[in-house]
Amino acid sequence: MRTFRNAMFICLFTFSWLVPLYPETVQSNSVQSIINSSTFTRVQKPIVIRTDRKTLEYFIEHVEELTKHGRDFNRKELILEVRGDDKYGIQMPSKHVTGEFALIERQPNRAIYAGHGNARVFFRFSGAIVLEITYDTKKDKEEYYEEVRTTAHLKFDNPVLGLLTKAASPVILPKLDKLIAKFSTKTRKVIETAYANKRGNK
Repeated sequence: MRTFRNAMFICLFTFSWLVPLYPETVQSNSVQSIINSSTFTRVQKPIVIRTDRKTLEYFIEHVEELTKHGRDFNRKELILEVRGDDKYGIQMPSKHVTGEFALIERQPNRAIYAGHGNARVFFRFSGAIVLEITYDTKKDKEEYYEEVRTTAHLKFDNPVLGLLTKAASPVILPKLDKLIAKFSTKTRKVIETAYANKRGNK
């Protein structure tokens, strides 16, 4: 098994450098086409965020604020740059990720972000991502809260690399899920802290 994984990583690394990366932009890909032809789709378990809807939606519409509240996100993990028209530059230095994304659809209880970027983890690649966020207000014995669901669709620009990566999914997907869960947990902490501070100032 270890031999197979090592061979797969060698193939992925080789193809990522020898086969051209076909750069695309968010504008050249419709959201539905990215979803339909995604290399991976990951559906996260719903998370509970103890906040009111107004605070949650503020952070959805002002993503850059995530790095300004508290110390949950340090500059090695996440750097966000506001570029106007609901567009953001993003860097994740510890993961060697750079790119751009935008809030492209906003409906009650739903937001969709789309982006394109480059990364170098096990190998160098570029691709597009669509992030769907839906949420509902619920109540337990304590108080009202927001239940948030996140679905991520990732499409590699390089189709050959995409096929090879699918073959290595038993190794790659757990790492991807771990990364998504980590950022979701930190986002929850930022929002809940901001909400607690708002309540304390009333």
